[in-house]
Amino acid sequence: MKTSARAHALPTLLAHAPAGITCLSLDCFDTLIWRNTNMPVDVFADLPLAGGGVETRMWGEIKARRAAPFQYDTDDVTIAQIYDHLMPDATDSERADLVAAELASEARHCFAFAPVRDLILDAKRRGMSVMIVSDTYLSEPQMRGLIVAVAGPEIAGMIDRIFCSCEYGVGKGGGLFRHVLAETGLSPAQILHVGDNKVADQEAPSLLGIHCVHFEQFTGDTEQRLRLEGAAATIVEPATRLSIPAYQPHRAALSLRVEDDPAFILGHDVLGPMMAAFADWVRGEADAMSARVGKPVKLLFLLRDGHLPRRVFDALHPDLVDRSLAIELSRFTAGAAGFVDEAAIERYLLPELGNGAYASLAKQMLFTRDEIAKLTHKASAKEFAKRVRSESNMRKIVSRSGRYAQRLFAYLRKQGVADGDAVMMVDLGYNGTVQNLVETALVQGMGLTVSGRYMLLRETFRTGYDKAGWLDIRNYDAKLLHGLSESIAIVEQMATLAQGSVIDYREDGTAVRQQIGLKGMQSDCRDAIQSACLAFVTHARAAMVRPPASDDSDARRRMGAAMLARLLFLPLESEVAVLRDFHHDVNLGTKDMVRLVDPEAAGEGLRRRGMFYAKNAMRLYLPGELQSHGLALNLSIFGSRRFGLDLRKTDFDVGAIQLPVLLMDDGGHVAIDIPAYPTAQGYYQTMIPVGAAQYAAGIQFGALYDWVQIEEASFHYVDEFMTPRAEENGMAAHPVVDAMIEQSAGLYSCTGPEGFMLVPPPGIARSDKPMLLSLVFRPVVARTTQAQVLLKEVA
Repeated sequence: MKTSARAHALPTLLAHAPAGITCLSLDCFDTLIWRNTNMPVDVFADLPLAGGGVETRMWGEIKARRAAPFQYDTDDVTIAQIYDHLMPDATDSERADLVAAELASEARHCFAFAPVRDLILDAKRRGMSVMIVSDTYLSEPQMRGLIVAVAGPEIAGMIDRIFCSCEYGVGKGGGLFRHVLAETGLSPAQILHVGDNKVADQEAPSLLGIHCVHFEQFTGDTEQRLRLEGAAATIVEPATRLSIPAYQPHRAALSLRVEDDPAFILGHDVLGPMMAAFADWVRGEADAMSARVGKPVKLLFLLRDGHLPRRVFDALHPDLVDRSLAIELSRFTAGAAGFVDEAAIERYLLPELGNGAYASLAKQMLFTRDEIAKLTHKASAKEFAKRVRSESNMRKIVSRSGRYAQRLFAYLRKQGVADGDAVMMVDLGYNGTVQNLVETALVQGMGLTVSGRYMLLRETFRTGYDKAGWLDIRNYDAKLLHGLSESIAIVEQMATLAQGSVIDYREDGTAVRQQIGLKGMQSDCRDAIQSACLAFVTHARAAMVRPPASDDSDARRRMGAAMLARLLFLPLESEVAVLRDFHHDVNLGTKDMVRLVDPEAAGEGLRRRGMFYAKNAMRLYLPGELQSHGLALNLSIFGSRRFGLDLRKTDFDVGAIQLPVLLMDDGGHVAIDIPAYPTAQGYYQTMIPVGAAQYAAGIQFGALYDWVQIEEASFHYVDEFMTPRAEENGMAAHPVVDAMIEQSAGLYSCTGPEGFMLVPPPGIARSDKPMLLSLVFRPVVARTTQAQVLLKEVA
């Protein structure tokens, strides 16, 4: 038989066992009994110990184990001995209370793994005995009591013997199985042992001739993902592992997954647990609203992003499928229908003027193409606002919006929303913009009672509407919610429906969509991800004999926050590879598309601007794009954005090269050394002041290098350079070289110390603002001085 097995193979393991097996031997923790946490020590978070239960309890065990060989003449310790060392000054009663608290914590967080339960049942059908052999500080009565509590008396009753290492003073790797053989009278050939620890459960007993199967809980990627989720949980909620565990109720279901396709894994292992928990929360919110308003609530899953949440909700809560409606309502159509009066127009218009997209704003307010041209012609923000807010234009917007709203109402009625209904808009979030734009129109035009429920809600201003998020300010601070919202587009793209965004409705209530040419590969990949998500939802509970007491809505919300943060900030290479073919549209009735993940562009930004680039870059999924640059960089981004750290460029500027530069104008020149700081991949950046577009810069590369590679030369206004829009406002420089030969694109050899690059000032009229030259280069071969040559010859 095989010497290792994944979870799905455990129930039928005995069918392939060698002849003569009469006893099934099992490890306990992480084999029969699992914890609803990332690490075993997480259960100690429940303990009432000053400074946090996890670290304090661990220190007590370390101290006890170090003393055990000398104090108890054993290699193992009991839980009572651990607390003796942890609290030497406490009374027996106080220590007993803490032991009881720890056992209660284990009982609260533990559950029995269903495939191992099935393996036990098969063993009993075959007339075999079953025993537990465990490395544990729990005694046999404590262990059996835990199994009864979390697996039930029926399963516990099928276990004939329990061998606990602390009662024999030795672990499985040090000789516990010799005691097992002696006390049971079994020969090694009669035993099949199964456990998750390769050394303790396979290598050690195999030396005695015992048949062994190593239970492989997870693949390497899954194990890494779970560890990173545990780390993310601590960053998301610093109380983690102090007063609350890092919850992971999805661990068991992930162990049962068979498929190894990266897209399937992303949907099953990541989206699945989050979407399932979100759907359960929405159900609770819908029930609460129904009780509050005294009528059934209809759930309006807003397409396109609400497509997958609706499918998951229907799979988990089929009793509400007749009240689960797929509604095509975009930001554009909600805004177009929502201009019920001049106040609504101003609420929309005024905060948006600063972005300069006047044509898009005018289109949203339902102006025609010719009208938009007149409104935007040579218009400043102030002039554009003035033109829009003229009395005739305000009347025009309200009138057109009213007609648009009537078409929206016809669409909603056709989809099953009746006048006077109570409705709950359901979406991923993150600001509830559709609800903000259209709620007043729905209340006035159809008499609806409206609420909104979102996976992530990060409102920048309070509307007073009935809105809540699975993750919102009731449980998390605004800095975290803002950080999570920055890359939420990747979840939207995986959850969406592969069709164009709705841009209007016909009089008969038919939706009119924008046609968007998405790549076939993107749709196929999305379908695979969504199918895998539903596979998790359908089968997840089958991994547990019964859920642990701690597997409640609060634990699953914390799980979801950690999983989302991990995906957004600490993605795996395989996940980024899946997402590289995705594109994102802005969903405002336009055809604008951008790549969701563009590692090449992000890598260029990192080379040119260094670590500080990561702080200011305005990209859809920067951590995904920078994943190949290592965990340290993304961990820095995560910490900075989660806590809103006040980090500045000077904090990242270390290890400077002093670059000799000549600044020249008509009046002469001056020689100065200007620092160039490391960016990434061996590149350096220097910022050379060129005044008000007046100085030429001469960089004396030959004085330092035989070979140098030039990445970028561009001019920028000083006051704009550290802003997110610096790159699009930059001006290309046009250097000329002397005693430097371009051997390939950007790679120069300097023929001598006189190697020189001259960068003329930008070809613009003299500026009234100071400018700088950003020069990014990579030293390839340093110049060898005559002294260095002589030293080599002497050596």
